[in-house]
Amino acid sequence: MSGIGPVLVTGGGGFLGRALTARLLDAGETVVTLDLKAAQGDARATHLAGDIRDSAAVTTIAETHAIRAIVHLAALVIPACRDTPALGAEVNVIGHLNMLDVARRLGIGRFLYTSSIAARPRPPHDGPHNLYGVWKRACEEASKVYFLDHGLPSVGLRPNVVYGPGREVGETAAITLAIKAAAEGHPYTMPFASRMCFQHVDEVTEIMMRCLHATPDGPVVSDLTTQVESTDDVIAAILALAPDARITPSKTLRPSPPELDNGPLLRLIGTWPGVSLAEGVRRTFDHYQARLG
Repeated sequence: MSGIGPVLVTGGGGFLGRALTARLLDAGETVVTLDLKAAQGDARATHLAGDIRDSAAVTTIAETHAIRAIVHLAALVIPACRDTPALGAEVNVIGHLNMLDVARRLGIGRFLYTSSIAARPRPPHDGPHNLYGVWKRACEEASKVYFLDHGLPSVGLRPNVVYGPGREVGETAAITLAIKAAAEGHPYTMPFASRMCFQHVDEVTEIMMRCLHATPDGPVVSDLTTQVESTDDVIAAILALAPDARITPSKTLRPSPPELDNGPLLRLIGTWPGVSLAEGVRRTFDHYQARLG
C-alpha cells in the first residue's frame, strides 16, 4: 500500500487510537496524535495536546504538519454524554464539525471517523437509545452534508464492541476485563449478558487501514460486521483456554444491536482477514499472561 500521510489521529491516547497509531507507524506512515493530554505513546509519532473544539488550534496543527489524512476518533462516550449532555454535544458534534471543516479548508481528501452502532435508530421511537447515539447520528448526517456542499468524501465506521489488550475503560470493556482476569487467575463477574458484535482490535485496525487507502466517491457510513455472538460465547472461549477460570455470567440483559448492514464497507474495501472470537480471545489472553512474566 502506498503512503497516505502525514496522518492526524484525534483521540490518539485512547485504546483504538494507540492501536491504529502503531499500525500506521509500522506501515511507514508519519503520524501526529492529538488528545487533551499528549499521548504517552509510541515515540515514533508526534504526540500533541489540544482540544478538537478549538478549530483554529487544530487548523494550525494540520497546517504545520502538512496533514494529508485525518482519523477522527476523539469523543465522549455513553456515560459522559448522559451525565454532561451539553459537553457531550460540544465535543462530539462541534468537534466533529471542526475536523470536517479543517479537512475542507486544507483540501484533506481522506477523512475517516468512528461513529457507533448506537447511532442506529431503534424501536419504540425509531431513534437512538442514548445521547451518545444521537450525537453520533448527527455526525454521520453532517458528514453527508459536507459532501453535498463541499464535495468532501468521508468514511464513518460503526463498531459495536472492540476488545483486546488495553481496552479496560468503558461499558463494554467487560469483554477484555474478563479475559484479563482469567489470564491472571482472578475471578470476574460479567456486568451484563447480551448478543453483540465482538471484534478484536487487530481486525478493526485492519479495516481502518484499508479504508484509509480506499477512494470513496461519496460519504460512506457502515457497520463493521453482521456477525452477532453472545457473552456466553465469550465465556466459553475463555474456558477453552483456562478451564478453571472463574468467570460468572450476568443476568442483567443489555440490548442487542438492531439489524446490521456492512454492505457499504464491503463495497468500499472488499473482504478482509477476520479474527474469530476464539482467536481474538486467545491473542488477548496470551498478552495478559505474558505480562505476568
